[in-house]
Amino acid sequence: MKMKKTIFMVLVCGLIASCSNDDDTTTTETEVASSSVIRITEVNTETDQVTLTNLGDETKNVGSYWLCLGPGTYVQVSDATSESTNLSLNQSVTLSYDINPTADGLSLFSENSFGSTDPDILIDYVQWGASNQARVDQAVTAGRWDNSNNIIEGSSPFSFNGTATNFGSTFWN
Repeated sequence: MKMKKTIFMVLVCGLIASCSNDDDTTTTETEVASSSVIRITEVNTETDQVTLTNLGDETKNVGSYWLCLGPGTYVQVSDATSESTNLSLNQSVTLSYDINPTADGLSLFSENSFGSTDPDILIDYVQWGASNQARVDQAVTAGRWDNSNNIIEGSSPFSFNGTATNFGSTFWN
């Protein structure tokens, strides 16, 4: 009986020793954040044109993105231009969009979820002429505008002079 216990113990120890810890960890796939940064870089209220630019380091097709001037006033980027919407680094596309020259607020959405405050959906925002334009509170919450009372000063065309990580009225002239 002692011999059986000894053999059993040797077998158990051998099994334990042969197990490795390679199955002790789990692997989770994580999505790598896109490094494309699409921004509104010019608004010309005289010619009804909006320019979008890729300030990131990855090519991005913006054809499925949406411009929004407020509830009920939307246009998909691919419907507002005949140019390519596949933007590489520092490449721009000019869009035609009926813009109020006096006062307005313009949002750029990555999808048609126009009530969103998610910064991955509400990509950019700009307002001119008067404060508290449509969607400005969403843009402030999303970190895409500095304050609902701030506007771009001066006259059109309005140009963005910041970097990919700059948002708000101080980066426009």
